[in-house]
Formats: sequence, C-alpha cells, structure tokens
Amino acid sequence: MKAHRGQLRHLAGGLIAGSVVVGLLAIGVRAGWGGSTARALEAATLFLAAAAYVAHVLAHHDDRRELLTRSILVSAFALWGIVQIAPGLPGNAVLNDIVIVLFVVDLAVLVSPWI
Repeated sequence: MKAHRGQLRHLAGGLIAGSVVVGLLAIGVRAGWGGSTARALEAATLFLAAAAYVAHVLAHHDDRRELLTRSILVSAFALWGIVQIAPGLPGNAVLNDIVIVLFVVDLAVLVSPWI
C-alpha cells in the first residue's frame, strides 16, 4: 500500500509540474497570438492540475472531510478547463458560476469550524 501511495505522489508531482510548464507556455502563447491554441493550453493546464489533485487525493485520503473538499476542488478545476477550451459553449456562463461556487464552497468547508 505504501509503494502505491509513493507512486501516486510521484504521479501527482509529475502532473503538477506538467501543469506549470503548460501554464507558462499558455501565457507565452496568449501574449504572442492567443486564439484557440492559447485556450487549449489553458484548459490543459487546468486538466493536468485536476489530474494531479486526483492522484494526490488517492495517495492521501485520510478522512471524509478531506475527501469532500478535495473532490470539490478537482471538480472546479475540471469544469474550469471546459469553460476555457469551449468559450462558445451554450451555458458557459452558468458553468463559470458553478466553478466559482465550487471554489467558495471548498473554502467554506476548509475554514468553517462546524464541518
């Protein structure tokens, strides 16, 4: 079990490093010419971050509260990636609002003494 957790930690580290690299590339592309390539890179950054967090959650799920907050965060990153990659998607404004609420709920669970 510990070896499995170690592999997941390494996977999470590789995915988040990839996310940072792709994010920096997205900034350069956005500054240069933008367009659909920049949006695809921005979405990839978010999807890689979500995948890294899933690997992290699987390696470190200790209690239900942590599992809940981490799942909320993964969902927010994944939906945000969809918003980035498909800006013309009908209902995109609603998806964006859902992402915002997910981030706020995640923060509320983290800082609230009653949960």
